[in-house]
Amino acid sequence: MIHTVTVNPALDLTYRVSEVRYDDTVRAREVLRAAGGKGVNVSRVATRLGHATVTMGFAGGRAGDEILDLLRAEGVKTWFARHDAPTRTNAIIQDDHGHQLRVSGPGPEVRPDEVDALVDSVFELRAPDFLVLSGSLLPGVPSDLYARIAERAAGEGVATVVDADRELVSALEAGVALIKPNAYELGRLVGRDIAGVDDARAAAEEAHGMGARTVVCSLGPDGALWLSEEGAWHAVPPEITVDSPLGSGDSLLAGLLVAMAEQRPPDEALRLGVACGTATATTPGTDLCHREDVEALLSGVRVERLD
Repeated sequence: MIHTVTVNPALDLTYRVSEVRYDDTVRAREVLRAAGGKGVNVSRVATRLGHATVTMGFAGGRAGDEILDLLRAEGVKTWFARHDAPTRTNAIIQDDHGHQLRVSGPGPEVRPDEVDALVDSVFELRAPDFLVLSGSLLPGVPSDLYARIAERAAGEGVATVVDADRELVSALEAGVALIKPNAYELGRLVGRDIAGVDDARAAAEEAHGMGARTVVCSLGPDGALWLSEEGAWHAVPPEITVDSPLGSGDSLLAGLLVAMAEQRPPDEALRLGVACGTATATTPGTDLCHREDVEALLSGVRVERLD
């Protein structure tokens, strides 16, 4: 079982247009609506892979209601805390050349009592194999929220996974089972740029020393790196035609955790994660990978153990 927490989810609207023209009316031929947010995406992909998951977080207003409806329509189990303000809406405009304009809406401010209610709701269900804390925080949410949840989870024997940026340092101090930064986030964590697999491995070793038992760094078209006490592996995806990369990192994390929950070894977990991330990059807008596409790509993912 995988539980995910998305403090700042969004209703994602993707407008498909032939081209973007400024100071003119641009008519969309298609509008895609999806429940968004990093943890939400992890649960959506885990559900498509046939793995039990519950997605949690805040939901408010009509946008929050639509997010819950969209998730339930996909068969994703939800356990959201309500807040008074409406959940944000994001707009993605994508043209026929693959260019995207992404406008991320501001999240609403929440009260301290609403934050406390969210934290309590996370621990109302039976303990999962993994508790995923991901994405940005809302105004009014303390910056150490992930550390607070991670400490409580550790006391209950729950493995915590963090996929965040600014909130990563405090969570690491609390001790986490796994982090999944991209190259930019990992670079900010260690204070230098990441250029290539060797740099990513060195930085991952530093992050491991900071308190993450496993570090998985997503490297875009260069695949992903895994580092833990068991060793280090690098996975490279097959060549594909990219439609929209949105959600690829979240899909990678979902595949990893599904394999880990099924007690598969690191190389198999990394292979499934990279296949999921790659499959998502072939889908339009904020759509995510589908199981049949993941299975078709699995054999094309090359996994190498690093010395």
